[in-house]
Amino acid sequence: MKYRGVVYDVGLRFVSDQPYSVEPFSHALAEHDMNTIATGLHANAVRIEGEEIQRLVTTARIANAAGLTVFFNPWKMNVPTRELPDYFAEAARAAEELRRDGVDIVFVCGCEITLFNDGILPGATLMERVAWLGSQAADATGPKVPAVFQEKSTMLHDALTAITAAVRAEFSGPVTYSSGTWENVDWSLFDVVGVDYYRNGETASEYVAGLDRFRIGKPLVVMEVGSCAYEGAAARGAGGFMLLEGQNPDGTGKFVNNIVPTRSEREQAEYVQEQLELLSGAEVDGVFIYVFSFPSYRFGEGARDLDMMSFSLVKTFPDGDPRSNQMPPWAPKAAFHRVADFFQR
Repeated sequence: MKYRGVVYDVGLRFVSDQPYSVEPFSHALAEHDMNTIATGLHANAVRIEGEEIQRLVTTARIANAAGLTVFFNPWKMNVPTRELPDYFAEAARAAEELRRDGVDIVFVCGCEITLFNDGILPGATLMERVAWLGSQAADATGPKVPAVFQEKSTMLHDALTAITAAVRAEFSGPVTYSSGTWENVDWSLFDVVGVDYYRNGETASEYVAGLDRFRIGKPLVVMEVGSCAYEGAAARGAGGFMLLEGQNPDGTGKFVNNIVPTRSEREQAEYVQEQLELLSGAEVDGVFIYVFSFPSYRFGEGARDLDMMSFSLVKTFPDGDPRSNQMPPWAPKAAFHRVADFFQR
């Protein structure tokens, strides 16, 4: 496995009128985290994702200093796909400067654009598009793809063609894309096949066999895999976060059917370890665990424990907890240690 990595978020806007998922951005914390990823997790790569290009550049330089290969992932959510080529061209210029300065860098031309951007799947928001996709999911990955998905694939192809043309005009290194399994991507546009490959209740053999359609003679990298940290999260895979419907004014979570899940770091750890072992046996070229930290969802007790609804390998302490003022303001979860052990081996 060439790339043993973790996803690192420097600030995304999942909802248009909400703050970034990382706010404020801290150079000191990014430096601490990159060194932890390199020496504590024993990773050799990091997928840095975020909207602000300068944050990406700053973190990429820190990661390079720590000896990590950088998968450089600009990500502007909730805008029409027609706006993306100009944004990616600007990011590609910055990435090319990094490459020329000696950073080992792969450019990621977006992530699950059908879900996170306007104009392909029905729905005005991410959650509306997720709901629509969930209602169609059985058909989306079946042997006979319905006409509606063939149409969506054409729209995605047009968007990715424009994006990759804009990126390659500015950036001379390898490029990839972080695709959803429902997306039919023309991989001739890319140097590396990248897929977000969660296990959602399949058997181990079904999970591994599902990779075969991505084996086309190019490097194959699993760009995301992971689990939330509560009982029952493993079977939900990528959809584990959907039990959380929002937050109350007092900071507690709004959970489906008003049932507060039971925290289980053990379930998250076992899921992550099993998927790493399966993917290693399947001889993929790289794996990125989603995600190192997710400070939007803080650790707490009972209904205040939003951390269990995140995929993070570390739990961030809430404001008011003295540990939130320390460096770092987080502590490793059980999955952190499983990943570190696997990467070290």
